[in-house]
Order: sequence, then C-alpha cells, then structure tokens
Amino acid sequence: MNDMHNLIEQMVSDISSQAVRLDDLRLRMFMNWLNAHNSKVKTITESNEQAGKQIQMDVDFNSVGNMQERLQTGLRTWFESLAVKGLLWEYHLILDEIAWWHNLDHRRLSMILKSEAGK
Repeated sequence: MNDMHNLIEQMVSDISSQAVRLDDLRLRMFMNWLNAHNSKVKTITESNEQAGKQIQMDVDFNSVGNMQERLQTGLRTWFESLAVKGLLWEYHLILDEIAWWHNLDHRRLSMILKSEAGK
C-alpha cells in the first residue's frame, strides 16, 4: 500500500507542478475542464461495480488559499478512490490536457473564450 501512496503522491506532484505553470486564464480553463471531467467520470462509475467508491473532486479556482495545495488535495483524494488502471489513465489524460492548454495559441484561446461567453 505504501507503494501506491508513493505513486499517487508523485502523480499529484507532477500534475500540480505542470498546472501551475499555466498562466491564470489557461489555469482557470484547465480547472474548469478538470472539474467537469471528474463529474463525468463520477457519473459513469456510479453505474458499474465501483459505485460509491468514486470521489468527486471540485477545486474552486476563486476560493482563497494556495491553488497548488487545493489542486493537490483534490487530486490526492480523487486518485485514492480509483483502481490502478483508472489512475494511470487519468494521470496521462490530465497531463495531456495541461499540455494542450499550454500549447494552445492565443487566437484559438480567444475563440474558446468568446464561445464560452456566449453560453
């Protein structure tokens, strides 16, 4: 179990250190995606054998306190509720999403923001 704890801690550290390198706007958009994604994962897992095990992570970008600490706490709690296969999949998906936001050019970011404002 200690190995699993160490793995989760490393994953949480990797993700949070990459996420906080995003500028504020991209970080907020990533956090919106992460909270929405986690809600979808929770809904899917409620209908299978993991019912009741999936924890919803909701990190409020606007709340007071250290963003990196709040992200780490939310990820840690969520990851501890996942099976190893799901944990590894989520870890890679989240890192890919951070990279996507990091590499998104300003023109496309502006288009996304305009689209979000129209909703």
